[in-house]
Amino acid sequence: MRLMLRAAEGRRSARFGVTLSAMALLMTGCGNERVADDGPAPDVIPFVSARVTDNPGGTSTVRWSAPGVATVRIYAEGRGEPVAEGGPRGTATVRGVAAHGRRWFRLVPDRGRALRLADRSLGLASVPNFRDAGGYRTADGRWVAMGKVYRSAGLERISAADRRTLRELGIGSVYDLRTVDEARAQPDALRGADPRPRLLDVLGPGRSIANTPPASAHHARTLMRDSYGDFVAKKTGRRAFRTLFTAVAGADKAVLYHCTAGKDRTGWASAALLTALGVPHGTVVRDYLASNPALAGYNRQAREHLPDAREAAYEPMLGVRENYLHAAFGRVSDDYGSFDRYLKGGLRLADRQLVALRDALLVGEPAS
Repeated sequence: MRLMLRAAEGRRSARFGVTLSAMALLMTGCGNERVADDGPAPDVIPFVSARVTDNPGGTSTVRWSAPGVATVRIYAEGRGEPVAEGGPRGTATVRGVAAHGRRWFRLVPDRGRALRLADRSLGLASVPNFRDAGGYRTADGRWVAMGKVYRSAGLERISAADRRTLRELGIGSVYDLRTVDEARAQPDALRGADPRPRLLDVLGPGRSIANTPPASAHHARTLMRDSYGDFVAKKTGRRAFRTLFTAVAGADKAVLYHCTAGKDRTGWASAALLTALGVPHGTVVRDYLASNPALAGYNRQAREHLPDAREAAYEPMLGVRENYLHAAFGRVSDDYGSFDRYLKGGLRLADRQLVALRDALLVGEPAS
């Protein structure tokens, strides 16, 4: 297997056949950096950032930062030998990992607990915006486990190949956040051995982004902000998200939730879930905004089917905007005063249920 590590100094390692990154990437025994004796505890994950990105051509890029450790070894799942090795901070581009299925990697530090990651995007051809909801660090140093919760756009056009992928992912439950009318008009194309979708109508009856054509761009923006507020305020939304979070906490298999484009109702579901798990707000916003590049192709096709006179009116509804998400968080603040009170008063989640949710999805021990 031929591996490449991009680096400033460009030194070669005969052992791994890689190029190492400046003094930040130190091979075992090759550096003079001293690690303090009070390094991370055995159950603390020392990575402050880490990410896997699958590239065209079958390579994967692994990036990490783990202050306080001397060595990080990267293992591709299914292989006994490390595919790369570096110091406390590095980037490794890996070739030769199996192209079928997800490419999983274990980042193993010399101190502290290992971290298991894959690319967050599944890249399913027939289901836009299909992503893993995990892979983020919490404010206290734990990580949201990957492979347990997924999010996506609608499944009404899912191909046979992508249905097989759902089974390979071990998805046991599917939750549809659309309205009754939407689900009836375009039902999820799951059958046979696939999990049967459960409808959790977030918006319920009434005018919303689900059933109201915008008369203008201004009207569209108002619809979006009002609907995001309804995710928080309407009884149907509170009931739907309570059911979803309770199901995730008790699931013995992976869970998938979706709406139409996987960006608004699904976007709030992910934002609320990550916030409940302790992920910093800036990270939550970045995850929310990742729907824009994920839906670029989907939205190009949508524009092609819109009359020129209507495209400007629909444009604010095709992507996500930070102020839409802020409308939901603002409603949380207005109605409940804090996010914790929203979880306990709005969603009626007891402390034990929140503990169960965090126990189910978080790995590692708090760093502080």
